[in-house]
Amino acid sequence: MNPTPILQKGLPNRFYATREEFFRERELIFSSMWISIGFASEVPNAGDTYPLEFMELPLLILRGEDLKLRVFHNVCPHRGHILVSESRNLKKFLRCPYHSWTFHLDGQLAHTPHIGGVGVRELKTFDPSCHGMREIRSMVWNDLVFMNIDGKAQPFQQFIQPLEDRWQSYWGKTGPSMLKRSQTDDSIVFELETNWKLVVENYLEAYHLPSIHPELNRISSVKDHEIFIEDQFSGQISHNYSYSSNDDIPLPLFPEWPSDQISYAEYPVLYPNTLFGLQADHFYVMVILPLQFNRTREEARIYRVGEESLEGSFSNQRTAQHKFWQSVFQEDVEAVSAMQKGRSSIGFDGGVLTPVMESATAAFHNWTADKLKHSLNASA
Repeated sequence: MNPTPILQKGLPNRFYATREEFFRERELIFSSMWISIGFASEVPNAGDTYPLEFMELPLLILRGEDLKLRVFHNVCPHRGHILVSESRNLKKFLRCPYHSWTFHLDGQLAHTPHIGGVGVRELKTFDPSCHGMREIRSMVWNDLVFMNIDGKAQPFQQFIQPLEDRWQSYWGKTGPSMLKRSQTDDSIVFELETNWKLVVENYLEAYHLPSIHPELNRISSVKDHEIFIEDQFSGQISHNYSYSSNDDIPLPLFPEWPSDQISYAEYPVLYPNTLFGLQADHFYVMVILPLQFNRTREEARIYRVGEESLEGSFSNQRTAQHKFWQSVFQEDVEAVSAMQKGRSSIGFDGGVLTPVMESATAAFHNWTADKLKHSLNASA
């Protein structure tokens, strides 16, 4: 006789509704791991900048003259002024708007006007090499920019290898090199009044498909979904994803995708904040950027397969695909925003997670609780 499935308690409200716990997450989860923050294709040229906010930290993605992408704290080491407030190209130097301290594009300090008095640009007691912009350890993987704030995380390849190994059975060895952005119908951005974890938790289960996503449920029914759980990621599998829903010529497929698995799709979360969708004809990434304990930004990009997929003959298909996912993600925005409001109620404090449909969500709760040194007690 099989044991009765156990309902697991969810994380208490304070993990969603307090700034104190938000900063604990920044210290105990986000600072010590590889986390995604953006896309390398947003800074294609030398001098291109992409400022962003992450957990109340101002950050800057910058392409140097050597074409290397770097991530910096977006503050001047002199007086803490924000260095770049909007995306632009810097040409040769980055100049602080406050006192005009100027930096090379690799972050090294170049000029310090009047540092020793009017017209005096140098001081014997001041070493410019010790006062450059503060760089953060970073890596680029398939256009996705990852950073590790404390610089102590495992080697990046060790972090990403389990996911690469899993997907090689589908997009093969050539799949990553074939990912292409169209730049016109590949970007989806939302700002939500919700805690970042609710976005992740919602993505990890198909339980809500019939009620929240009727159109998605039509082409990828909840009955055709199953859950998989690994140490560093978990998510859903669809065994009946319909990649072509109209009479247009289908978008190009990954050439090494198994012909008997064309309707297979995966939707994992790479902990803590990277959401993926892998299908035979496209790949999308959603970066979850926690802004404050109750504010989150979603940055999604859709990648098609090969240069052919960007041709005008596939314009209708790309537009329809983009419109479809934008609609799906919008439906999720409304759901997770309503859940955030519920975290202020004294009539709720975590609820329960069902043992089958929400097992990946439960795994994420356990992972988070372990990182935060919080004990989740199971209840029948």
